Amino acid sequence: MDLSRIATALRHCGRVQAFNHGKAFHSHLVKTGCLNDIFLANNLISMYVAFHDSKDARKVFDEMPDKNVVTWTTMVSAYNDVGRHGEALGLFNHMLESESGTPNGFMYSAVLRACGLVRDLKFGKLIHKRISDDRLESDIVLMNSLLDMYVKCGSLGDAKNVFDGILFPNSTTWNTIISGYSKAGMMEDAVDLFNRMPKPNVVSWNSIIAGFTDKESPDGSEFVCRMHQEGLKLDGFTFPCVLKTCGRHGLLAFGKQIHCYVIKSGFEYGCFTVSALIDMYSDCNKLVAAENLFAQYSSSISDSLAIWNSMLSGYVINEHNSAALNIVSQVHRSGAYLDSYTFSGALKACINLQSLRLGLQVHGLAVTTGYELDDVIGSILIDFYARMGSIKDAMRLFHRLPKKDTVAWSGLLHCTKTMVSLKILGIKNIQAKVPAISQGFTQVSLVFVQQSASVFHCHFWVTSSFSDDGILVSTGNCRQEEKLQNELKAMGGAIEDCDSS
Repeated sequence: MDLSRIATALRHCGRVQAFNHGKAFHSHLVKTGCLNDIFLANNLISMYVAFHDSKDARKVFDEMPDKNVVTWTTMVSAYNDVGRHGEALGLFNHMLESESGTPNGFMYSAVLRACGLVRDLKFGKLIHKRISDDRLESDIVLMNSLLDMYVKCGSLGDAKNVFDGILFPNSTTWNTIISGYSKAGMMEDAVDLFNRMPKPNVVSWNSIIAGFTDKESPDGSEFVCRMHQEGLKLDGFTFPCVLKTCGRHGLLAFGKQIHCYVIKSGFEYGCFTVSALIDMYSDCNKLVAAENLFAQYSSSISDSLAIWNSMLSGYVINEHNSAALNIVSQVHRSGAYLDSYTFSGALKACINLQSLRLGLQVHGLAVTTGYELDDVIGSILIDFYARMGSIKDAMRLFHRLPKKDTVAWSGLLHCTKTMVSLKILGIKNIQAKVPAISQGFTQVSLVFVQQSASVFHCHFWVTSSFSDDGILVSTGNCRQEEKLQNELKAMGGAIEDCDSS
């Protein structure tokens, strides 16, 4: 039996996603007893990795009498590919404990990828030490993986040290460190590195443009112009970023130029580019242009929910709230999936219309589609009820929500502010009306510290620490969390008990 031909066939099955043929080969290898050969078994695991089938890959792995570093590395990569990064790290530790393989650059790269994705900086630093001890710093692929791990963990100081120690950085090296600074909002450092890069490519330019976009700075538009002057083509990543900047800063003329560029370059319209164009025109109060794009592409592009959501948002921004709700109705009737953006836009329209009745209908739609207790949608509903003054509904849903993000807590603040108004009107024992917000982790108290010229100031203080499912949980939106926490601090900054004065 020609083992090399079988190995080639296994790799081909994985490459063309021929799952049934691959399973047939597996059965044949079991019957003929060929899986005792490490080379064949490794290729079989690789095939299952290509199928994203970590379960069968692990079954082959566990049945192997002998394993080498390729076996372990392939299995670690299998777990990474399906998002089971913790198990990837655990498997690496198991390999070290069993002493059945000596890690090489490929293994370290796979482990560093897992460290970065779960932000395990401590484990990543241990791998860094092993790399140094094994004197593998000349491996540029491995050092790029190490650099990427530090960037993903937010440890830019360590990332810069690694970068400075690489004698011959390649484009991946430069792009990784530039992207790290850009995502962290450290645009001065990012631009400095960008200007030092020998030949910035499209990825480098896009990292800078995206960084300015995330920082809500119009400077990204200048880099788009420079990028074009350098003869580089704008792509499907560049367009949404620059169009977002145009809409946010009212750069309608520049946005139109980008639209013309899209047309003249023959760029194939994708969902995100069309959505970005609709957003740009809507933000610049050119709703007719947005509607024309929507009419042209909403039915011709597959997976077009983002386009519908952009048109929905455009109607809300321009206070065409009934038209916005009509969009939601059309999406629902078509049987398409409604996501958090759809519900958020619908509820904003209901708030603008001051219509609790329509909001209840949207809530009913969330219930029937199974999204009422979704983290994002549930929080948006709480915020809606709070803004509409329906405190009981907001509180009831707040208690039912399994995980509470900053939107839910913002809604709670709106509720408590409403309660302040009720006390001003004469309702007694307001503190008794503010429930403990989930057992054992926080309780909000209210104190009135000033009353003058019909302006009432209320302040909160927290009598015990927030738990992991409270306000301090990271939601990925640092600015939103910081804004909410600053509001809490500001509201608690001048506490005085007026009853004692």
